[in-house]
Amino acid sequence: MTQANSPTRGYSEAPRSIVEDGRFVYGRFSAPPGQINMLDVDRPFHYPMPRIIKDWRLKEWTAFRFGDARRFMFAALYNAKAFSLSLFAGYDRETRRSFGFQRLLPGGGAKFPASFDGADLSCHSFGTTLSFKVDQGAGIVRLSVERTAHMREKRIRGAFTFSLNPRQCAPQSVCLPLGLNRAMYSTKILMPMSGELELADERIGFDSPDSMGIIDDHKGFYPYNMKCDWVTGFGLDGKDRRVGFNLTNNQVRDQDVYNENCVWINSRVFALPPVKVTRPQGASGVWHVQDTEGMVDLAFTPDLPHRIKADLGIAGCDYDGPFGSFKGFLKTPDGERIEVECLYGMGEKKLLRI
Repeated sequence: MTQANSPTRGYSEAPRSIVEDGRFVYGRFSAPPGQINMLDVDRPFHYPMPRIIKDWRLKEWTAFRFGDARRFMFAALYNAKAFSLSLFAGYDRETRRSFGFQRLLPGGGAKFPASFDGADLSCHSFGTTLSFKVDQGAGIVRLSVERTAHMREKRIRGAFTFSLNPRQCAPQSVCLPLGLNRAMYSTKILMPMSGELELADERIGFDSPDSMGIIDDHKGFYPYNMKCDWVTGFGLDGKDRRVGFNLTNNQVRDQDVYNENCVWINSRVFALPPVKVTRPQGASGVWHVQDTEGMVDLAFTPDLPHRIKADLGIAGCDYDGPFGSFKGFLKTPDGERIEVECLYGMGEKKLLRI
């Protein structure tokens, strides 16, 4: 095991490559690694295997959670190799109207690059397009979505720009152990956002201080039975600061040292301890997210359910991904208490067998 980060919950300098000499470089980083060369790892499942098999086992996705005080949206390109998914989902909290599209394709159609900077990916399928591009030199991330009008489906078109400026945002990148010589990598960033969304004949602009979003660039050699609990949210706090958080309990080993839990405040990011998610009333009831150090205490109330359940024998999915609101508090390592009364986002309860 190569460890770039100390057991304290700080951030170290990003390595040039996420894999060095066949081993993963584990840690939390203050910037994305130069190369996300996951396939260069040796023996990720104990035995030697050709590169094509390693690629087949590597799950990859890039997702965006974004919006403003009224609308929350989720866009994702997902490649599980057995299938690919292009997804755009939105929710208007004022009118309680949902919108979007979802396209599931057999095979690994979306080819993800081995670098965060310069990532340029598009998926076109059945009258829909979802694409994004990362340009760290220009300090922007662009996202576009489109669905052409067809039969009962109304036209959707959106173009969004996220500010990847160090004066306005702070990346969190991680490489975390999953056992043997396997790992997950992720880069997440809370960024200001601007853009425009067209829903049929309605045009909606996003240019206010409460317009923002989180990118999640993700790759992992997950087990055949993949499971995780996860919540994220963002918004303006009582001091009109951009605040967002990422909290998860997954299959990462030694989460006291290795986890991706964090809170963003404007252009700063702070690491948080491990958390547990409990749902006394099931996925449709209130979710409780807490740690053991008094730094995380949140209640997540779902507004819009998103349920997927399928059993295909050797493959299966049991997934809940509702949108909803958060209440409670977060504390930074220096003791600042952040009241979470106006933050909105989503959660995931995921069991995936593939």
